[in-house]
Amino acid sequence: MIGLFRRSHLFHMPDSSDEKPYLFGSRCRICGYTCFPKKSACVRCRRDDVMEEVKLGPYGVLETFAVMRVGTHDFPAPYTIGYVITREGAIVFTLITGCEASDGALQIGQEMELVIEKIKEDNSGNDIFGWKFRPINRASL
Repeated sequence: MIGLFRRSHLFHMPDSSDEKPYLFGSRCRICGYTCFPKKSACVRCRRDDVMEEVKLGPYGVLETFAVMRVGTHDFPAPYTIGYVITREGAIVFTLITGCEASDGALQIGQEMELVIEKIKEDNSGNDIFGWKFRPINRASL
């Protein structure tokens, strides 16, 4: 049985191979601050009820990353995490996929692409999906 990530209001999973995934974020109507996940108040200009929902992705740039060498039952090591800045300006904390979990596999400033993939299984054996970013393969653009 396949399940969605328990907070599936965070992302859109494509219905076909022609469609790209995207994240649900917010943009302030006053100052333009863009964030993920969605917020009801702007953390930059500190105004309430000024945030509107925006689609984020599917492309961004790798801001920083770390290879995790100690894992848990749900996330066995090694795996890579990082921050990706979307083209819309939101900073997304993410798992990174599509490359070896090693220090030399990625470069700061590298172009990244959003994917929706299995994160883990729940206690009942259902697949739980979530967002990840992977290095862009130039042929996929």
